Amino acid sequence: MRLAENVVIFCLTIAVAALSLNNDNPTASTRRRLHDSPRHRQHLESDSGGVRRRQAAAAGNDTGHTQIYCHNETQPPIYFTSQPDTGGPGLYILNADPVEHGAVNGTIYFLSESDHDFVPYLWTVIGGAVFVVPCPTFEGRLVRGDVTDFDGQKHMLGTWTELAWNVNGTAWGDVSLLEGNDGPVIMQALDGTEGGKYKGFSIDVLSNAPAGAEGGNSVAKAWETQLLDPNSVYLEDDINPVINSNNGRFSVTFFAGIV
Repeated sequence: MRLAENVVIFCLTIAVAALSLNNDNPTASTRRRLHDSPRHRQHLESDSGGVRRRQAAAAGNDTGHTQIYCHNETQPPIYFTSQPDTGGPGLYILNADPVEHGAVNGTIYFLSESDHDFVPYLWTVIGGAVFVVPCPTFEGRLVRGDVTDFDGQKHMLGTWTELAWNVNGTAWGDVSLLEGNDGPVIMQALDGTEGGKYKGFSIDVLSNAPAGAEGGNSVAKAWETQLLDPNSVYLEDDINPVINSNNGRFSVTFFAGIV
């Protein structure tokens, strides 16, 4: 990691972690409400192809787009460890979740391609941070998970970090709660833009969620809207809180959540 980016990511991690220290440590049963099964059943037949459509709309581009896939769903997910950072397009994933959720020495994270919802493309276990270079046409989501994500079924719930790279090396990204919420995520473009470009949220909205708030239903959305800025995280489709990275580099930090 280059020194300037190392300092930026470290400072971001410390700052947003500090924001989270004022939140209570809720029980698992309370936290699970915004990540529960009714939304999952509702979306078993849904697709995840919205990332490119929403990001193209935010950029003012034509949404008539054909995705070039990196991975075939007949193939098993590809395990990766931290890769060398040569300064080109890529993604730093930082794990600030203290719970391992059934894994060992960290939390499991998955990169899944849009409309390929049954088998993830890449996966890893992160205790601290890793750098990964997806294929240059990757479009999809980065999510927290556990061993059940290997069962060949759709696992649509959770906080999605949506990412799409262009063949020219640029990239787009956003943090979405349209399919549920399993905890806070902050993403940052690492293209040297003055003042920085960030999306996502760092506060705990799972604690003290009202009764009936489950996995992205209307009660959950009303609760999230009270606490979160729709210009920073996808709460509805009519606002596009998307950022670009001119050099195709992002960092994504996951804070305490549930699986």
